[in-house]
Amino acid sequence: MYLKIRHNLEVHRGLDQLPSFRHAVLTIGAFDGVHHGHRTIIKRLVEKAQAAGGESVILTFDPHPRQVVFPNDKEMRLLNTLDEKINLLSETGLDHLIIAPFTVAFSQINPYSYVDDILVDKINVQHLIIGYDHKFGQNRAGNIDLLKIYEGKGAFTVEEISEQDVDDLKVSSTQIRNCLKDGQISTANKLLGKNYSLNGIVAKGSQIAGKLGYPTANCYIKEKFKLIPANGTYAARATCDGVDYVGMLYIGKSPTLQDLDDVIIEMNLFGEVKESLYDKEITIYPEKQYRGDKKFESIDELRFNIGMDKKMVEHHFLQSDSRAKVTSAILNYNGVDHLKNYLPSHEPDNNHAVTVFDNASTDDSVVALKDYKNITVISFDENAGFALGYNQAIDTIGTKYVALVNSDVLVTKDWLKPIIAILDDDESVAAVQPKILSVSAPDQFEYAGAAGGMMDSIGYPYCRGRILDTVEKDLGQYDDATEIDWASGAAMVARTSLFKSAEGLDPNFFAHMEEIDLCWRWRRAGYKIMYEPKSTVYHLGGGTISYDSPRKVYLNLRNNYWMILKNMPFGKLLCTIPFRIAIDMSYAMLFLLKGKVSHMFAAIKGIFSGCSKVFSMSQERKSISFFINRNNVGAARSASKSSTILPISYFVMNKKKYTDFL
Repeated sequence: MYLKIRHNLEVHRGLDQLPSFRHAVLTIGAFDGVHHGHRTIIKRLVEKAQAAGGESVILTFDPHPRQVVFPNDKEMRLLNTLDEKINLLSETGLDHLIIAPFTVAFSQINPYSYVDDILVDKINVQHLIIGYDHKFGQNRAGNIDLLKIYEGKGAFTVEEISEQDVDDLKVSSTQIRNCLKDGQISTANKLLGKNYSLNGIVAKGSQIAGKLGYPTANCYIKEKFKLIPANGTYAARATCDGVDYVGMLYIGKSPTLQDLDDVIIEMNLFGEVKESLYDKEITIYPEKQYRGDKKFESIDELRFNIGMDKKMVEHHFLQSDSRAKVTSAILNYNGVDHLKNYLPSHEPDNNHAVTVFDNASTDDSVVALKDYKNITVISFDENAGFALGYNQAIDTIGTKYVALVNSDVLVTKDWLKPIIAILDDDESVAAVQPKILSVSAPDQFEYAGAAGGMMDSIGYPYCRGRILDTVEKDLGQYDDATEIDWASGAAMVARTSLFKSAEGLDPNFFAHMEEIDLCWRWRRAGYKIMYEPKSTVYHLGGGTISYDSPRKVYLNLRNNYWMILKNMPFGKLLCTIPFRIAIDMSYAMLFLLKGKVSHMFAAIKGIFSGCSKVFSMSQERKSISFFINRNNVGAARSASKSSTILPISYFVMNKKKYTDFL
């Protein structure tokens, strides 16, 4: 049994006067970032050394070899300074770190001399772990074949890391750098296995930020090759003079006020700063970017936007540092009456936070929200629509679960408890829907979700309790907790991390079926969608677009085609599309027979708009496949086992209830 014993890391600067290592198990590399992949290799190194009763050793270089071999490479940037690398390696259980000065002369050492003089004579390596296709020495002539010669002579044993593992390390390093350059700090931190850090000295700046009401600590970073994340505003943590802070980080050239040549790094520290921090070391850990750098038209506009940034950052830390397990996210646009009628039903507590995200309302919504002191309000400066608005909202949420709740939903007391119990009990459940009844007819299911969403064999969605326009009364016939195909966006509780990793709702949908599309992605990765009747909410419905609107007919058909083009297996898709077009054109003609000409044209437009994407969905299908491969927990799932074709069953066979389909 492997027992991890923590050691103090001994750092040896230079190759002279090295100690006599006890059965040295060695690996060699730059280890820039000391990211998750690196730590896997180091763990293998440490385990190998401990199993042999020896010591684990890393040989690294300063400066980075690329800085010497390619001195004119202006794009070269490092994830770590040398001191940062040492601190990170000290956390891995490694015994010894040797830092060899890398010079032009060092790069031209004969490969045999490199092995004889350094690896054997100075380090006395007993077991060497190297990466696939590792090259060393003059003209990079040293390789695994040369090392195998030494192994054959009994000098040391050699272990080569697989090509796949080495490629993964390269990909991780490249991904991390690209994420930082793009401002995707959350993804970079995930790949690193820790928060990226910026280490510097607090220096005196222009003090303009203080005059705007947001004084900052300016961070001067000496290391010119340190990779600085993309310009913009971030939520960040910081440590300075032994005190931990949270605050708002700005990286950029201050285009509104100064338009500087060089990037500045400054942080508005929240809370009280008791004494001057000038000339003291500061370490900053960015966690989330909220916007890129931007030039505003006036100082007043800049001050207003900084204030909005601060609210978003404060919400970030309220979420990430909260003990709450679930956040109810309510997206609002000009829904002041809905907020007055339904928001009082939400009851935040230590386990449950409530946040209203206002989508740039032009009514009195924000004013009305000031009366709710225990509810957080985040205002967007532009109306992003339903799907993108929710994506932006949930991107700020740090609780384990998120409840997407429409502003016209009345929730009942403790409605979240049975849902959270399901999610806690089964990690393979992606989302849960409560029973959704109608506000205007409380004994009747509501159109948008009813007792859980299902899907027929060719991609038509329907509900337990609502088939097309036929809605059932709630007589207890669907009081069984069961797996479903999709959960309604009117009231759905999902795993926050899974929502984010699936890239949330598809903004192209605008409205309708975006939640069905998301649930289909989850099911393809093997996750379950559940319905829990012990939880009940009441939905007004039709708040965005009327249920009988031609616009809704258009969106439903267009989005449904997009959804099946994205998610349906390719072989089945080829058979389904022609059949679907024939059925849906018949559906359009039915509107004509009813005298609903505008509905007919909306249906035809929806069919052709949906089908127009048939040749441009390959990239989205690849993106979904990437999500599935990365998050797979089992075989693709489907709750509906029926071969039902919804329009034929409904219009031809006169099946109007879900129970008729069983």
